[in-house]
Amino acid sequence: MTTPLLRKVRRRLLPLVIASYVICYIDRTNIGMAQLRMGEEIGLDPAGFGLAAGAFFVGYALCEIPSNLVLHRVGARRWIARIMVTWGLLSGATALVSTPEQLYVVRFLLGMAEAGFFPGVILYFSYWFPQRERARLIAMLMAGIPVSFLIANPVSGWLVEQVSWQAMFVVEALPAVVLGVAVWFVLPDRPAQARWLTEAERAELLADLARETPPERPARAGLLNRRVLAIAFVSSGSVFGAYLLSLFLPQMVEQLWPHAGETGIGLICAIPYGFAVLAMLAWGAHSDRTGDRAGHLLAACLLSAAGFALAGLASAPLLVLAGLVLAAMGKFAAVPITYSLPTEFLSGRAAAAGIALVNSLAHLAAIAGPPVIGWLRQSTGAFSAPLLLAGGYVLLTTVVVAGLGATRPDTVRQITPDVRNSGR
Repeated sequence: MTTPLLRKVRRRLLPLVIASYVICYIDRTNIGMAQLRMGEEIGLDPAGFGLAAGAFFVGYALCEIPSNLVLHRVGARRWIARIMVTWGLLSGATALVSTPEQLYVVRFLLGMAEAGFFPGVILYFSYWFPQRERARLIAMLMAGIPVSFLIANPVSGWLVEQVSWQAMFVVEALPAVVLGVAVWFVLPDRPAQARWLTEAERAELLADLARETPPERPARAGLLNRRVLAIAFVSSGSVFGAYLLSLFLPQMVEQLWPHAGETGIGLICAIPYGFAVLAMLAWGAHSDRTGDRAGHLLAACLLSAAGFALAGLASAPLLVLAGLVLAAMGKFAAVPITYSLPTEFLSGRAAAAGIALVNSLAHLAAIAGPPVIGWLRQSTGAFSAPLLLAGGYVLLTTVVVAGLGATRPDTVRQITPDVRNSGR
């Protein structure tokens, strides 16, 4: 596939998809900023906040696989639009809660509504882009996470401080509904539906993808594959660390700088994510250029584990912040490489199921993690124990990363026998 054609496809698809993912992550995690005021108003203690955060991922994990299979069946345009409109409405409805129990229910439903968006987008990329492009594309997509915090933390902090936490939920939910409608009218399901491609461009794109796409296999080939399970465990370490940062970082910063105010806290919280954007893009591009997935993934996990350890052991606020910066850089650098792996040996329904399984199993750490973190914080009065726990968890996943071996695009045929055996 020629570079001009790739540029054209990226230019047409990525802005809308990345913007949608930015909004997705804002609506998923802005509860962390709301908790600075909401907790006292509705009677939500740190442990209860952890339960509310975890409730989202119960609904999310339950619906990931069926949602992604539906997307593969009915098309990305319809299903992603449905996901975005329903999650936007439910995120806005969080402004109506007045008790912890109501919050638990809304967060559970929000998780159900959003399920399938991220693995669906990863699957969608496999319909359009060759394997040699996918790590950097996923990095560009997931750069939306730190970008969302660069944007949302200061804005959310200002809304909570100057207006109310209820207003924050409503204002930040509206873009999801608007972009969901845009997806319905703009996003083509596959190259065959893209009117902005010429016949020659479409033929070139489809021929290039066909040459490297693994044979179509049933969904169970993705669900029963040992390699998929290993990737899911590695991803769970990143997920645990991710939600320690995204949900609890405002509270950590408040402990370090108690007089910063909500707006100041939002600005400080943006710092780790600025560095994370750079690390994610650099890691993904270099991994694609060299074809080395396992080595880049191992280095990212080690950097993340070291950062969490430094943040947990340091006492000086600036050293703690430095550790959080390193943890965010390593964590976000690892994720795009992790999610590029399943599409190197799975396609079609097997890829839809396998990617969703990775995301679903990985987010079991997000179900258990926030309640455990909230309990540890409430019991100890500090975040040192949760940070050290995150560092140990990520370090443990490096053992599995070392066992994954190199997964260069030209070794896909060496992986295929394992897929065949484990898919039976």
